[in-house]
This record gives sequence, structure tokens and C-alpha cells, in this order.
Amino acid sequence: MILRALLFFAVVCSMSLACSIPSSDERYTQTKLPDQASFPPVSMLLAVRCGSLDCHGNVARNLRIYGSPGRRWSPSDSPFAPACNTSDEVSQDYLSVVGLEPEQISAVAGGADPGTLTMVRKARGTEAHKGEQIWYEGDDSDVCLSSWLTGAANASACSRSLASALPGGAQNPLMQCVSP
Repeated sequence: MILRALLFFAVVCSMSLACSIPSSDERYTQTKLPDQASFPPVSMLLAVRCGSLDCHGNVARNLRIYGSPGRRWSPSDSPFAPACNTSDEVSQDYLSVVGLEPEQISAVAGGADPGTLTMVRKARGTEAHKGEQIWYEGDDSDVCLSSWLTGAANASACSRSLASALPGGAQNPLMQCVSP
């Protein structure tokens, strides 16, 4: 009797697990992505503005940002050494951003309004964000991220935004990590 009950329980559990997994034809495949090659200045901006260890430099966050001023990807790297984000950090940041809302990222990369993305709304302060409002719609930080998302990366806006966020502005050594 006990053996039958255990067998029944095992069958019910395995059936419920099998039913909860979507079939392969129901899974979403991203059709369009923002350009990875033009992402490094955006990655640096996100690392400075959002990547502190108590924010998105925390591995428990859905959006994880690695970089020079916060959590490093390589355990052998230290904050600001090397000064610029490594290529591995840029790659990890890119994957984190495009993987956050895959369907919506594809839509934005295809021409939809960047304001439909949660990360953009939170940064603009139009949606609740533990870090509060990070920037305003239309300012250099917003233009840096939004222009990259829509395929027309504005490296000058990224550079100006980074300079305004860093102590010492354009004279800060981290400015070497972006080129206008």
C-alpha cells in the first residue's frame, strides 16, 4: 500500500513538472538585438551610474552590472584596476541587459519606444525603483541608453553623461574608457 502511494505521488509530481515546462515551439527567440559592438560606452555608464555593490553590482539582481567602479567579473581584478571595464565585463553587461526583457528588447531594437522597457522607466523615475530616479528623459544618460537600444548609439551623449557623473568630470581617469 505504501509503495503504491509513493509510486502514485512520483507519477503525479513528474506529470506536474512536465506540464509546467513550455514546449520548444512556445519559447521566444529574440529576433533583433541592439548592437553589441557599440555597447562599451553604455556599459561604462551603467557601471558608474548603476553598478555599485549595493545596487546592480549585486549578483542577486535580475539586472547585473559588472565593471571598474563596482563588482568585477574576474576575481583577480580590483575596483579601478584595470581602470576600464574588461571585454568580459562588457559582454556580461550586454547579456544582462538584452536578457532582462527579451521580447521587449527585440521590439525596441526594431523601432519601438525605449520607454516600454522596465529598466528605462525605472531610470527615468516613471516606475518605482529602489535607487529612485537616476536620470531624466532626454538628458545625456537617457540619450546614451535609448539611442543604443534603438540602433543609433550616441557615444558623445555617453561621454558627456559619464563626465557629469564622475568626480572631476572630464578630468577623471575613467574618461579614458570612453571616446566621444
